[in-house]
Amino acid sequence: MGKVFIVFYFYVIVDSMFSSQWFNKQHVQHPKTKASNDDIYCNNEMRQINNYTHRCKSFNTFLDYMLEDIINACFTPNITCKNLQKNCHKSTLKVPITNCVLTSDHYPNCRYHGISKMAFFVIACNPPLLADHSKSKLLPVHLDSSTEGPGPILLSS
Repeated sequence: MGKVFIVFYFYVIVDSMFSSQWFNKQHVQHPKTKASNDDIYCNNEMRQINNYTHRCKSFNTFLDYMLEDIINACFTPNITCKNLQKNCHKSTLKVPITNCVLTSDHYPNCRYHGISKMAFFVIACNPPLLADHSKSKLLPVHLDSSTEGPGPILLSS
């Protein structure tokens, strides 16, 4: 009789960062760092993220919005996330965002094209861990998508 092995894979976020902390590092940029154009902004900001993961992330969205206001979106009605989980929430206002799209995938010299616009965002929220030291009942842990209007959403990583 053969043996069955079950292997569990865990995605290690980054060293000792928790999901909510990694969300903040990857997506919250308020006030937005000044740069002469969005490509330079993305190259500079993505370098910091890529240095944690040791790879070129293909796409990322930065929210130029206060963390407290992003957390408030966790308390809007639940919607279905792109992974079919039910813990997503859509912002009630359009906020300034910058999408960074990878154009050259040669780590550590990753290059990006940046596009700034106003858009709604969809975030996944979970109860905080003790290590989050938060009084909020929910914290953002994943940026699921952004959309400029009520139509189709742009998927984020």
